[in-house]
Amino acid sequence: MKKRILSLAAGAALASVLAVPASADVPITINGGIGQWYFDRDRDIDDTATPWVSLEYAFDDNWAAEIFYAEDESNTNGVDIDVATWQLDMLYYGGSYIGGGNRVRPYLAFGGGEIDFEADNGIDSVETVLNAGAGVRYMLTSRFGARLEARLVHSLDESHNDVLLTAGLNYYFGKVKEDSPPPPPPAPVDSDGDGVTDDKDQCPGTPPGTRVDANGCPLPVERVASIKLKVNFDFDSSKVKEQYFNDIGELANFLKRFDDVDVQLEGHTDSVGPDDYNQKLSQRRADAVKDMLVNQYGIAASRIKPVGYGEAQPVATNDTKEGRAQNRRTMATLEVTYEE
Repeated sequence: MKKRILSLAAGAALASVLAVPASADVPITINGGIGQWYFDRDRDIDDTATPWVSLEYAFDDNWAAEIFYAEDESNTNGVDIDVATWQLDMLYYGGSYIGGGNRVRPYLAFGGGEIDFEADNGIDSVETVLNAGAGVRYMLTSRFGARLEARLVHSLDESHNDVLLTAGLNYYFGKVKEDSPPPPPPAPVDSDGDGVTDDKDQCPGTPPGTRVDANGCPLPVERVASIKLKVNFDFDSSKVKEQYFNDIGELANFLKRFDDVDVQLEGHTDSVGPDDYNQKLSQRRADAVKDMLVNQYGIAASRIKPVGYGEAQPVATNDTKEGRAQNRRTMATLEVTYEE
């Protein structure tokens, strides 16, 4: 009768746990299944199967306490014997309750309790026992799993060693990862500080201060390049003096860099001499610079337009020697807007 009362109490405890909704997140696991006793030969009791139930309370991801109960009938020499045991054990898991399914969780178990033998002939024996064993739990889902276990049960009173093999199912009521809201995605990172986050940046590592498009790639920068050329000539001469060769070479390099740009060379004279003569002289001066660009630097003649203006556009007074020297010239001015 005592063992029947224990069975009813265990069943009531399990029912109370089942009544707790999973949302309560109580770190308790309910276990139940079938076991097989292999009794010490000295007991002279037939081995028998037994149903069992247990409750586990998880302290953390690895440690849990379990109260275990099993009860059934065996037989010896034609006498029915009711065998019941309760154990209070500690379980150490390799792994964690928390996580998804398809996870193998081995564990070790050890503890103590009692085993009770009550025969129909009135013999009743209660023994204090220690137990130790190992098992494995396979988590079918993050809450539901299957369990296999083997324990050695040692009687401190009779020095008997019994073996209990069990198999069963279990359900965990505690909080698991799938019940937790997913963590917020990490804030987008803009490593190069160009205003476009790394997940969208097709041109990482942009230098600071660079203007970029929606893909994080540098926008074309509009720049201006310019060059001025002034070649002065001796009186009544159209021969280019050597001191201006480098300046003409720089103009040639500019034209090679911007090969879609044309140039106009303006020839000029001072006011000495007839107008028609000065007109022709100014043209020869412009042609002289063109000849150097074409013949010495390979600039296409079609890109160069020499124009003689005679004495019509002085830049200084023609009343002085110095002023007239300034007016005897060929000039070019180029300005180019480009993107890079």
